[in-house]
Amino acid sequence: MPTWDKVLEEVDKLNPLTYLKGCMDQIFKSTGRTTISYMSAFSVIKPPVPSPFHSIIDQDIQGFMTCVQGTDKSALDLIIHTPGGDYEATKRIISYLHQTFPNIRVIIPHLAMSGGTLIACASDEILMGPYSSMGPTDPQFFLKEGYIPVQAVIDEFNLAFSEVSKDPTKALLWNERLKQIPFGRLKAAIVMQDNSTKYLIDLLGKRNCKGKPQNEIEKIAAYLNRHDQHSSHGQGIFLNDLKGKLNISDLHQDKELEDKVLSIYHTATILFQKTTAQKIIINHLGRAHINNYTPS
Repeated sequence: MPTWDKVLEEVDKLNPLTYLKGCMDQIFKSTGRTTISYMSAFSVIKPPVPSPFHSIIDQDIQGFMTCVQGTDKSALDLIIHTPGGDYEATKRIISYLHQTFPNIRVIIPHLAMSGGTLIACASDEILMGPYSSMGPTDPQFFLKEGYIPVQAVIDEFNLAFSEVSKDPTKALLWNERLKQIPFGRLKAAIVMQDNSTKYLIDLLGKRNCKGKPQNEIEKIAAYLNRHDQHSSHGQGIFLNDLKGKLNISDLHQDKELEDKVLSIYHTATILFQKTTAQKIIINHLGRAHINNYTPS
């Protein structure tokens, strides 16, 4: 298994992007499947960066269009490392990939949280290792400088109602606290939460859980779609948690593929550390779409 320090030694002989392109070419030669990596710098220690630069946003569809161009459309391996992001943007990316590839395999070298988990659920098969994790799929709002789960907004209002009903003197305190949430967001949050469960059930039935009984799919969706079932929105959901639920396999059992996937992941993190890149979408042909951010 390639470790970060060993990959760094090799990367230093070239440059991170050139080495990453080589890693992408090698995995394609091994699998024969169109391969796209969708990698974010969110887990790399860097100066503070506005959340949209490393989260899933609508602009990412341009990167996928760039990387799909000129490739074989029969099957896709999508390697992802992402914190999630805009819920509707995630759905649009999924729709585009579904219309383009009849077979999709999502590979998770480390983290695919929130919208990343949703993308994984949109695949026919998921590969992840004992070092990988997904997270709750419940949608998020962008508020001020970051994303928060819509269920957290709903819970906040419910808590405010409960406390003020018991002790009206707390109304002023809660008023100041809730003013930070824009008008109309509570209603939107309730609608989004309800619709997201229906969407996930439909998504699983079409791809990853195709052929499973409807009641089983609904239980899986309920398990994945509530952040409060996992202590927090950012809590990991691991391979052993998902066996028997999703169509998922242990990447660690395929040593050759695991080595190539981890080489891509480590090289991407080195690229993020050495450059201003915050997110990269790259295919096995070397075509890439890169988001950069330089603090002013």
